[in-house]
Amino acid sequence: MSVNYSLYAVPGTLVLAYVPHLLKSSIVLKATGTLDNVNPRKQLEAARGRMTASSYDRAKRAEAAHANGMETFPVYAAALILGNLAHLPVDTLNTYAAIFLGTRFLYNFVYVMNTTRPVAALRSLLWGAGVGSAISLMFQAASATGGLKLF
Repeated sequence: MSVNYSLYAVPGTLVLAYVPHLLKSSIVLKATGTLDNVNPRKQLEAARGRMTASSYDRAKRAEAAHANGMETFPVYAAALILGNLAHLPVDTLNTYAAIFLGTRFLYNFVYVMNTTRPVAALRSLLWGAGVGSAISLMFQAASATGGLKLF
């Protein structure tokens, strides 16, 4: 019997959501020499005049990647929990966990480093693959518990 590692992907997904936030803070710190912990949500805009355009743009993309990670986290956590509650096969759960973690890792990297439209399209494909895997897992859980049989 395989070991079910899938629920470890829930905190793993949360960690991946915070990596771009930490990266944004490090970009601001490197560019300005300081962080504003009194008003951290406004520090990037406040630091804009002391940053190069490239650093500012990369920090904005990191901020957006973090926001997207926080937005997709509950969808994926729900999908994994539903899959486990529906007693889906362990290999299925582990595969979907690996797909989502892999796409989120690549999504973050591509989003932060992106400066061209073709790379932006790749980012969108990675987002779609990750969210699509979560939706697929939800449908499989529904099917396994007597819902509409789609898979």
